[in-house]
Amino acid sequence: MRKLLSIIALLITVAINAQGQTATQWYNQGNAYVNQKNYNQAFQCYLKAANMGLKEAQFNIGVFYYQGLGVSKNDAEAVKWYRKAAEQGYPNAQFNLSLCYAEGNGVAKNYAEAVKWYRKAAEQGNADAQCGLGKCYYNGEGVSQNYAEAVKWFRKAAEQGDAKAQYNLGNCYYNGKGVSQNYAEAVKWYKKAAEQGYYGAQACLGYCYYTGEGVAQNYAEAVKWYRKAAEQGDDNAQLKLGNCYYDGKGVSQNYAEAVKWFRKAAEQG
Repeated sequence: MRKLLSIIALLITVAINAQGQTATQWYNQGNAYVNQKNYNQAFQCYLKAANMGLKEAQFNIGVFYYQGLGVSKNDAEAVKWYRKAAEQGYPNAQFNLSLCYAEGNGVAKNYAEAVKWYRKAAEQGNADAQCGLGKCYYNGEGVSQNYAEAVKWFRKAAEQGDAKAQYNLGNCYYNGKGVSQNYAEAVKWYKKAAEQGYYGAQACLGYCYYTGEGVAQNYAEAVKWYRKAAEQGDDNAQLKLGNCYYDGKGVSQNYAEAVKWFRKAAEQG
C-alpha cells in the first residue's frame, strides 16, 4: 500500500511539473519555438502564458492572429488580445490596437479610439505611436486639426530616429505647417530619413537639390536621390528622373533612359 501511495505521489508530482510552468517559462518556450520557426507550437506556448495574464504573451498572440502565424488569420481575435495587453499598459500593444482602429481591421474604424491608444503608447515613448499621433493631429483625424501638435509629436519620434516621422517633420518645415517655413530644416530632416532608405524623403531631397531650396543647387545630387526613390517604385521620383535624362540635368542626356523612367511612372497610373 505504501509503495502504491508513493507511486501515486510521484505521478502527481510529474503531472504538476508538466503543467506547472510559470507564464514566463511558457513565454520563453514560445520564443524558443519561434527561433525554430515552429509557429504552431509557439502559439500554444504563448497562449498558455497569455491566459495566465502575461502582457507580452497576449501581445504576441495578437500578432500571431493578425499575421496568421500558427493559427488562422483573425483580425478580431488580434484586436481582443492586443486590447488585453494594451489595458495592462504594454505600449507595443497599444500602438497595434490604435492601428486596428485607424484602419478598421478587426474592429470598426474609429479615429478617436485610435488617437486614444496612440497617445497612451506615445506618452511611453513609442516612436511609431508618436508619429501616428502626429499624423492624426496633422490630418484632423479623431482630434481637432493642429499642426503645432503634429510637429510636436513628429519631432519626438524623429529625434528617436523614426524615418517616417523625420520625413513628416521635413514636410512640415518645407510647407510651413505648425512651424515657420524653413527649407534648410526641411532638407536636414529629409536627409535623415532618406539615408535610412525612406523613398518619400529621397524624392523630396532630390527635389530640394534640383531647385536649390535649403541646399546648394546640385543636379547630380538630385539625380542620385531621385534614382534611389525611383528604384523603390516612387512614381514621382521616376517622373523627375525621366525629366533629368530628357533635359540632361545631372546626367548625360539620354532619351531612351528618359522614356524608360517615364514609362515606369505611367504604369503606376
